[in-house]
Amino acid sequence: MSILTAGRRKVEAKASRARGEPVTVLDIGTSKICCYIARPTRGRGLEVMGRGYQIADGIKAGEVIDADAVEDSIRAVLHEAEQFTGEQIREVTAVVGGGRPRSVHVRVERPLNGRAATAEDVRTALQRVREELTDPDFVVLHLVPVEMAIDGGRPLRDVRGISGQVLEILAHAVVADAAPIRNLVNCIERCHVDVTSLVASSYAAALGAAGDEELDRGCVVLDIGAGTTQMAFFAQGRLIWLDRIAKAGDRIVGDIAYGLSTSRRAAERVMNLHGSVAWRASDDNVRIEYPMQGDRDDEPSGEVSRTRLTFIIRSRMEDILRELMGRMDKAHAMLGGCTAKTMVLTGGAAQIDGMTELCEELFGIEARVGRPTTLGEPGGNGESPCCAASAGGLMLKTSETPAVNWWEVDDQPTITHGIARLREWLRQNF
Repeated sequence: MSILTAGRRKVEAKASRARGEPVTVLDIGTSKICCYIARPTRGRGLEVMGRGYQIADGIKAGEVIDADAVEDSIRAVLHEAEQFTGEQIREVTAVVGGGRPRSVHVRVERPLNGRAATAEDVRTALQRVREELTDPDFVVLHLVPVEMAIDGGRPLRDVRGISGQVLEILAHAVVADAAPIRNLVNCIERCHVDVTSLVASSYAAALGAAGDEELDRGCVVLDIGAGTTQMAFFAQGRLIWLDRIAKAGDRIVGDIAYGLSTSRRAAERVMNLHGSVAWRASDDNVRIEYPMQGDRDDEPSGEVSRTRLTFIIRSRMEDILRELMGRMDKAHAMLGGCTAKTMVLTGGAAQIDGMTELCEELFGIEARVGRPTTLGEPGGNGESPCCAASAGGLMLKTSETPAVNWWEVDDQPTITHGIARLREWLRQNF
């Protein structure tokens, strides 16, 4: 099996050898925060023990704008998950979308001097890349080998056991702005849990909702949340490009609220119940009632045709998707001519009626809504596209994929870090 493959096969292999300790993933989005506690098992790979859901307060576009509100939301979701399972959460893997995650590609060489390459050679080369990326303004979230070759030959899927003089690696680093990431980590740690690793939400969503064969053939994953839309491009089972824009479902809600002269809460309800990006023959005859500004909820005075509502939602969604298409066009040289064969949609906005048809129309490839299958029974909340990033975070936490996480949790010594945590606890309780 290739050491580059990041998919379910590795999760099952790791889980079959795991001792069964629970792992916790904290998925922090703009509109919601969810926490999953799961235990690796031999038969199923992952057994979900419990979960918690809370509205995310104090976060905009995945970044902290009100630290106290964020901490309250995190404490609430952690407490809910602990009450559900009876387990005390001490460590979490955080799935994040803030900090403008983006791709950086670096080429490195490692001399072999005629011997066969090993997995240790790959890890050492990746460590060299990590040492080169020392800019204090960003942190490295992931570091994955994209292309490997021996002595300038053709790219190899797996270099282990191949002899030569020089190992050449093209590495893909996912980096994010350091300040927003540190602010978020500080909020989590003030809730008395340690952050052991960070995962980019689009990377996690891809592994949670896309199949291995899709990732091998070439797949684009769009994670359309409330505050950001993130894109991850996979080819031959490897993450080769990642980007994001600060436009998503909140922009659509704002457009509806402005266009219909209603509150954002009412606009979100209208979008969830009646929203669509696909034109239907009967839309002109469908009238939707809603409360205008100043109306009571049980006495709505506003009315709009579904045609107009579809026009508002589709216009904004086309704007979002066309900007992503422009990002892909600019990155075409970086992608090495790779083309996507399929598209997988995740996140809350992926559930808007007609999204797959719109994406197929604009991108010209087959699209589907991605639903994770590892977080619960069929038909349950765990199969929602909103939970794809949580599922992928659990898979990455229990996988053996090399160099999945290269984020340095804390530069403080253990004793110093413990004293700092004790000081924070005393400050909050006395």
